[in-house]
Amino acid sequence: MPSPKVKLYSLTTCAFCTAIKKMLADLEVDHDFIDADMLPDKEKEELLDELGKINPRCSFPTLLIDEKVITGYMVQEIKETLGIRTEVDELYDNLKKIQEPRGYCFNANREKTFELLRALLTNKDRYGYMACPCRLASSKRQKDKDIICPCEYREADIKEYGSCYCELYVTDDWNTGKITRMLVPDRRPVRR
Repeated sequence: MPSPKVKLYSLTTCAFCTAIKKMLADLEVDHDFIDADMLPDKEKEELLDELGKINPRCSFPTLLIDEKVITGYMVQEIKETLGIRTEVDELYDNLKKIQEPRGYCFNANREKTFELLRALLTNKDRYGYMACPCRLASSKRQKDKDIICPCEYREADIKEYGSCYCELYVTDDWNTGKITRMLVPDRRPVRR
């Protein structure tokens, strides 16, 4: 199977562009990129004409994978388009099998869900356990046992708000907008 043709339209000042360049390099994906802000005026105008044909907003980053156009920092969509699976995909599959039968759905915003799952894996690497990515872990498992995902506050949060604190786990009604989405207050007691 031939490798897809990957081209990134970017800016040197764009943090998301830089992050996508790093991600493609880390995943060892052959790609071309062009930093639009580094071009002379005439070439910049030509680039904008070219970019406008695939992304009329001419926003950055814009990634072209064969014929598919992805705009913005859409890590999971990029990986899926490239057919790349990583540890976070395995975590997603495993947790989905366990949690959905219990009535806990993942947030339908896949980018947010996978961002939170990547953060859980980061905490697992740091602390040895998947502490909630939205709370500061102490690196002492016993002290953090209440915030090991799924945290002990999830059930009450979902019952009251339709979502857990970090919005990783939600109800179907939350996902479909049948209930009003509200900011979930942190139930964790203040630590002194």
